[in-house]
Amino acid sequence: MTNDILIAKTEYGKVRGKQTISALGTEYISFLGIPYAKPPVGSLRFKDTQKPEPWSEIYDAIEEKSHCLGIDSTTKTVKGSEDGLYLNIFTKNLKPNKLYPVIVYIHGGAFLSGSSKLDIYSPDFFLMADVIVVTFNYRVGPLGFLHLNDPELNVPGNTGLKDQLMVLKFVRDNIENFGGDRNNITLVGHSAGGGSVSYHCIVEASKNLFHRAIIMSGCALNMWALTPQRDWAMRLAKILGYEESEEEKNILEFLQNADPVKMTEVQKKLIRPEEFGKITFAFAPHIEPYKTSETFISKRPIELIRTAWSNDIDILIGGTSDEGLMYLENIREMPALLTSLKLTNMVPVEITGLSVDDPIRLEFVEKLRQTYYSSSEPTKDELGFCKLQTDRCFWHGLQRIVQGRQNSGGTGRTFLYRFAVDSPTQNYYKISRFGPDLRGVCHGDEISYLFKNKCCAVPEQNTLEFKSIQRFVSVFTSFASNGNPNSNVIGADMESVEWKPVETREPPFKCLNIEEHLKFEILPETERLAVWDELYKTTKTPLY
Repeated sequence: MTNDILIAKTEYGKVRGKQTISALGTEYISFLGIPYAKPPVGSLRFKDTQKPEPWSEIYDAIEEKSHCLGIDSTTKTVKGSEDGLYLNIFTKNLKPNKLYPVIVYIHGGAFLSGSSKLDIYSPDFFLMADVIVVTFNYRVGPLGFLHLNDPELNVPGNTGLKDQLMVLKFVRDNIENFGGDRNNITLVGHSAGGGSVSYHCIVEASKNLFHRAIIMSGCALNMWALTPQRDWAMRLAKILGYEESEEEKNILEFLQNADPVKMTEVQKKLIRPEEFGKITFAFAPHIEPYKTSETFISKRPIELIRTAWSNDIDILIGGTSDEGLMYLENIREMPALLTSLKLTNMVPVEITGLSVDDPIRLEFVEKLRQTYYSSSEPTKDELGFCKLQTDRCFWHGLQRIVQGRQNSGGTGRTFLYRFAVDSPTQNYYKISRFGPDLRGVCHGDEISYLFKNKCCAVPEQNTLEFKSIQRFVSVFTSFASNGNPNSNVIGADMESVEWKPVETREPPFKCLNIEEHLKFEILPETERLAVWDELYKTTKTPLY
């Protein structure tokens, strides 16, 4: 390729990409590290996202830039830089005969870690189809979610979500110059990224910036996806040595000059013992304390869902069969999580007004015991706890999103999936933490069936692993291309199974169950999830 074929225009200036060949032999152009916002440093720390300064020279987008500061999930150390607001674009052709559908992917990481690094998110598998893939970094932890209550300081929070919003606007305004169709954008995210996609689907700020959505293993109704307003900024300042007044102006000045690495390191220490189990993260999406022209979250998600603009667009939504296996890592780090487990504390935080010995609470606890533990002792049963967390932290919220859409009167279709391919070589998240012998499909295991990562070799073509990659990529790229996940744009072996949208207003819901073979069947978790549904109904707490 000549250099001219590698240069694309953006509204801020020209960028030069580099020719790349995928692990499957597909030629494409990588544009790495394009700035989509001003670096949020100095006086812009904690502030809403701002457009980048234009550039006059051609910008070399040929190597990855630093990602945003966060806690590395493997080493548990802080990595990255405050100057991390960059995106990557992967396209086969800047001037195709027909513009490509666009997939914008939001990484996960519990709102305190994660990045778009090619080590984990290389687009090789997606590019079996004629699509463009966009990945990016966004602010996480206190730098991405700290808020202050004083409107004059202009720190309402949720800047991590506003970074994502800026990416969606960049894609809308520039993607045609990379060969992409600005009228055919699918927003995809996993875990905290799935929670983020779920928020973009229900807030007015993101309306019409994408045309379909894929929500993976996380949503706005999961307990961890909304953090309550507390004095997080003050707690953070104090733990870093602040000793002055509680005046927010002084707190902001202190924190804008504090070491961002230390700030990122200490964030988990801010949750008090009495808040354990009720608050998952100090810094995560929250209802902003006052309204501005840039307000992102103004009400509880449950209120936004009912009239969400996205009830009229199609979505795919689902998770893995054993999401909660990830909690084995927490149990091994903090055995007390299990040994001091009280099932009475498993009542969702939305359900208020039940005393410790309320008969409704006690009956619910008994049902939890029967459903997840049978005859075992909860304080000793690791896998029982993981199964409970699968539903409590993931699947129940996902099912409630489906219920909300099915009862909204909207015209959008909802396709439900469940990923259950249990491979000893391809399930990267589980293998990297627990080795290849643990059975079950953990939270995060499906990512390595969409993106190539540095730890998993590309499987041989006749293996279950490669077939599963083709199938998973097929439903995602087919849906992104034309709204029909059955259209099989890459010719995968789909075993003649038709995936229909959810048809009923209430569970049981049918899903595409992706195991060694494909099945279109009632979601296997349905019976367990009914236990949680019943608690909401008994306490007259809205499910949607």
